[in-house]
Amino acid sequence: MLALGTFAIGTGSFVFAGLLGDVAVDLSVSVGTAGQLITLYAIVYAVGSPVLVTVTGAVARRRLLIFSLAVFAVANVAAVVLYSFGPLLASRIVAACAAAVFTPTTAVVAASLATPERRGRALATVTGGLTIAFAFGIPLGTLVGEYFGWRAAFVLVGVLGAVALVGIAALLPVIENPPPVSLRDRMLAVEQPAVVAALGLTAIGLGSGFVVFTYVDPLLGDLTSFGGRGISGMLLLFGLAAIGGNVLGGYGADRWGYGRSMTVIFVVIALSLLTFSLLTPLAGSISAVVGAGVALVTWSVAGWAITPFQQYRLIELAPHTQNIVLSLNASAIYLGQGVGAGIGALVILFGSLASLGWVAALCAAAGLVVLLFGARSSARSPKGGPEEHSN
Repeated sequence: MLALGTFAIGTGSFVFAGLLGDVAVDLSVSVGTAGQLITLYAIVYAVGSPVLVTVTGAVARRRLLIFSLAVFAVANVAAVVLYSFGPLLASRIVAACAAAVFTPTTAVVAASLATPERRGRALATVTGGLTIAFAFGIPLGTLVGEYFGWRAAFVLVGVLGAVALVGIAALLPVIENPPPVSLRDRMLAVEQPAVVAALGLTAIGLGSGFVVFTYVDPLLGDLTSFGGRGISGMLLLFGLAAIGGNVLGGYGADRWGYGRSMTVIFVVIALSLLTFSLLTPLAGSISAVVGAGVALVTWSVAGWAITPFQQYRLIELAPHTQNIVLSLNASAIYLGQGVGAGIGALVILFGSLASLGWVAALCAAAGLVVLLFGARSSARSPKGGPEEHSN
């Protein structure tokens, strides 16, 4: 049921990527301006998550999941009656606040329900809701938008949220709340340099991808000459690969070494993102279609393997403040998304769509530097956190 909830959140969070061109035309704004619907959503989530999780710390986990998902569903359905950019942006802020509470809470609940040896797979299952959203929710939303208009895609998100809400209310057991933690103590959880490096790696890994993914609709249109249905098919391919990457990450987090695995992951991400720029001279050819498809698959597998590894790593580094570091990791995911989307907008403004791959690859390469810093910091830093915050 938690995965069903994150599926609804994931679909609503990312579906704009496949509809950005239609939204821009309908609202009479540029693609870069329409991209702010993704950028601001992500930044509000990133900044708001630690604050909102602190404020709602005394609320029962089950009740909190239900309420936040209800707000998220209503905020998405509101798109039906919002016909200008400003009010639509406001509805995205409300949806971001709801998601900022729901997603880290699901990670804490999943980790608390699982045995230590299955924790990586439990976290991967929850994250799996997001990856399944990439596989089916986003392509389905794009297809619905193609036939019925982009607003209908957000009605679909609202319905998904309502179904998930009913399922959680009916099936999720009552979960004991962790001890309340102040915002100041929450920030103390990142005193360890290794934790800071891990959170930075999450932001860079997701952010580098969103330099490209935010504008994947016009980018794939230019490279492949596909229309909405063709791009939906490629997004389906991307999403199916994301499921494989998430499963691989959960399996690997329980069995493989962290440093070597993450090095391979970031190298694959950088090369995959670079491919989109290298294919520009072949735009419209079968080679560009095949190349873009391969790049989507390899990027998706590697990119979605990151989250289970990172969640497992953070729990390992700070076992006594795991609820805190997991909420901060969720913030890092959306901060990366927002910054990546913003970087992409600047690349388009001062360059072109064809330059997105180069810049995204450089961002991913920076992750290797952070990974090296984190490895050195981990060797010098004690694990864990303040005992009084024990879960």
